Amino acid sequence: MTTPVERNDPGMQPERTLLSWQRTLILLVIVGLLFFRGELVPGEGGPLEAPLVMRTVTMVAVLVLTAVLGLHVWLRWRHNGHGVRAPDTGGPPSYVARPWAMLALCGGVLAMSCVLLATVLLDL
Repeated sequence: MTTPVERNDPGMQPERTLLSWQRTLILLVIVGLLFFRGELVPGEGGPLEAPLVMRTVTMVAVLVLTAVLGLHVWLRWRHNGHGVRAPDTGGPPSYVARPWAMLALCGGVLAMSCVLLATVLLDL
């Protein structure tokens, strides 16, 4: 019987965690692009939207955040031997992302939501 530290078969958990982070970041970019696109037909008087400058700044911030988080998660996954072992101890790997990455992701989503809410409430 093996102890939790001695794993012969690490399974696919580290890879699934990396894939879930990638899916989350891809969806963040898709939502940002939907926010950025604006009206489909100019002057039609559809739903309220932020000015082009605000949408551009928001989309650039989303892209930078996504690039930083994606690079961080990928490098941590590679550093941990593709999630199989911790390089220093040889034991179980550490988490794929550090806590600041989750806080940054939540902060980015919150900021994008606040921009959208301000657009609707303040009629920018």
